[in-house]
Amino acid sequence: MLFWKSTIHFLRLLKNLWIDFERYTTERDVMNIKFPRFDPEKSGKIAHQILSESQIKGILIGRLAIWSWLNDDAGSQAYTKDMDIAISKKDFSAILAYLEGKPYKIRELPIGGVNVVGGEEGVSIDFIHRGSEEWGDLSRLYEAAIEKGLKADNSVDIGEVRFPVVPVEFLIVMKIATMERKDEDDAKRLLENIQRIDIDELRSMVKYFLGPLINAKLENMLREIGHPKAKKKYNLS
Repeated sequence: MLFWKSTIHFLRLLKNLWIDFERYTTERDVMNIKFPRFDPEKSGKIAHQILSESQIKGILIGRLAIWSWLNDDAGSQAYTKDMDIAISKKDFSAILAYLEGKPYKIRELPIGGVNVVGGEEGVSIDFIHRGSEEWGDLSRLYEAAIEKGLKADNSVDIGEVRFPVVPVEFLIVMKIATMERKDEDDAKRLLENIQRIDIDELRSMVKYFLGPLINAKLENMLREIGHPKAKKKYNLS
């Protein structure tokens, strides 16, 4: 009996060692993978050129705006694939007209906007107005963000050009609007790390641009991160 117990124990030990070995080799292989990296300088140069030559106003949004507000390490660039620029819906036709005949691949975005890729520079840019009937028309939000962003003294140098950055409150509202987990996580990081955010103003903006029901989403996020201005959860009991 003692022999069989010892044998079973030994076999279990071998199994655990094999599992640890497989986990180690898998992690090692993953660490050796060279993930594609996005270079924002090339896209920034072309985005600035497109906006300037077509006489269109735009501001930086998306992942690059997150990095700007949080001062993230440049190594984080492995986690984005393009540059996002907010434009007004009324300027969309001018963007398309300018791009006609240019050496880029053009694809209209279902949410409202256009994706510009390729060229000798290997650029990847999304010009977004967010005026989609199918996915929800948030063009008012983007136009207000552009107006406020151009007046605010907040910009970032990308290579040799400078871009105005979306105000942080507008960036949070944009992130909440997607209803996607990764964007919700981005919004939480902003709320946790930037003290200057006016929570009452943010509540008003969410209500105005997204509707009162989405305010509950914001309050839940505030509670999850332990924000001091989070409201207590409503309880019927």
